[in-house]
Amino acid sequence: METAQANVPPKETFEDDTPFGIGQDLIVDIPVDARGIVDLYIDDFIGLTVDLDNTDNATRLERAPLLGLTAVSREVSRFEPLPRDGMDARNKLIAETGLSETKIILGWLLNFRTMTISLPENKFIAYSRTISEMIERGWTSKAELESNMGRWTHLGNVVPHIFHFLSRLRLLLRRLQNRRQLRINEECIADLKFLLSVLEKCRDGIDMNSIAYRRPTHVYRSDSCPAGLGGYSDEGFAWRYYLPSELQSRASNNLLEHIAAIITTWVDILAGRLKHGDCALSMTDSTTSAGWLRKSNFIEDDESPIQATIRLEVARHHALHYLQTGIREYSQWFRGVENKVADALSRDDDRSDDELTNIFRSHCPSQVPPFFEIVPLPNEIISWLTSLLLRLPQKKELEEEHTRTTLGRGPVTPNIATASASTATISSMVCPDSTSSQSLGLSPWLYAKGDFRDSLMLPWLKTQSQIPLTQWLRPSEKTEEKTHTGTPNATLGDFYRGN
Repeated sequence: METAQANVPPKETFEDDTPFGIGQDLIVDIPVDARGIVDLYIDDFIGLTVDLDNTDNATRLERAPLLGLTAVSREVSRFEPLPRDGMDARNKLIAETGLSETKIILGWLLNFRTMTISLPENKFIAYSRTISEMIERGWTSKAELESNMGRWTHLGNVVPHIFHFLSRLRLLLRRLQNRRQLRINEECIADLKFLLSVLEKCRDGIDMNSIAYRRPTHVYRSDSCPAGLGGYSDEGFAWRYYLPSELQSRASNNLLEHIAAIITTWVDILAGRLKHGDCALSMTDSTTSAGWLRKSNFIEDDESPIQATIRLEVARHHALHYLQTGIREYSQWFRGVENKVADALSRDDDRSDDELTNIFRSHCPSQVPPFFEIVPLPNEIISWLTSLLLRLPQKKELEEEHTRTTLGRGPVTPNIATASASTATISSMVCPDSTSSQSLGLSPWLYAKGDFRDSLMLPWLKTQSQIPLTQWLRPSEKTEEKTHTGTPNATLGDFYRGN
């Protein structure tokens, strides 16, 4: 509900013609109004404006809720037989709709001076005290766990990485259906300790940019095979690592795909290229890995307990990295035919870095940025990966013959040529190389930096542009109309993998 339109000053802009300096990397259109706007969620009024000089924005925004309630509840006709009472609760409006730079909205403390969102102190004390008591006591009841599960889901709206660690606690809750209390195992204790660290982060404040729906500032592509892993960024920094024989046949390929996606961003974090406030998009041709970057169950079908434990440790390690660094993350699946670069990085151990780079530029230039360099994997990551895989036993069923890509190798045909019996006669002189041009400079590359990033994230952009199902729900009073024919259908498995 907006304020009245009379005597409206022109919209204020900064030097770049952006209203109020709203970032251009937001993926959604935000209505920017110099007069301010009031949103309503159930019974909470949320008013936002910029207090500019020589305007009455603050006064108008403060009075807008009362004006809206009066307009809705006023008499339609002055001849109505029954008088109506006003809908407004003045004391509640005075307490909750007053303008302030810090305001509690939907249970969160929003600070518009520092642009952070944090958990109020009283909620932090209550939430953390309950978790600490559960850890110290070693057991819990159904009522206690059920109440806290709602709290933790509430935290997940701001810290999505929490959803990696609630599945084992939900299983514990299901086991409590017919019991008064139940002992908390070590795995759930570890999840509760992680929630304590998340609570401390929420109390200190989280950057609003890390929870806003934004256009990615960094795009990463990764891939793996049973013998190696590789990946690269839109800025052109690539890496590859081939597993020694004693580390092969231990992890499933889904787990290796997941690790490769995590390492690709970790390389940039250690190098300082991925920093606080950035937004990273991890792309992989594995639907399982793309789903695990958003949410992972504590155990998958036909998966051994040790594999599940290692995978959760990987997810927790990745979540803490992003939480401590303040990075926003998205993940997206795309077709494997568009992932030739990362595929060759993980498989072609018979080629040097320079040879592989030249092949990329010759055979798949649209997938390679203007600057491309294969950098060595940091020792910190190699040590972490080695210790992780050594904890997994080698399995015969995971053994697989290593195959290299056919990129730049040409068609495989049998060699039918026979050696000549005549002796070679060397009569020609060595001619200078006339194929290189001394006058032509290097041609400009196919993509500029920004355009190349957009081309990499094209599958993600297409996915975000699909109209949600809720946009095509027919009005309740027009039940004879059909829903839109373009409404996509999804299976139950797709729903859980995407949420």
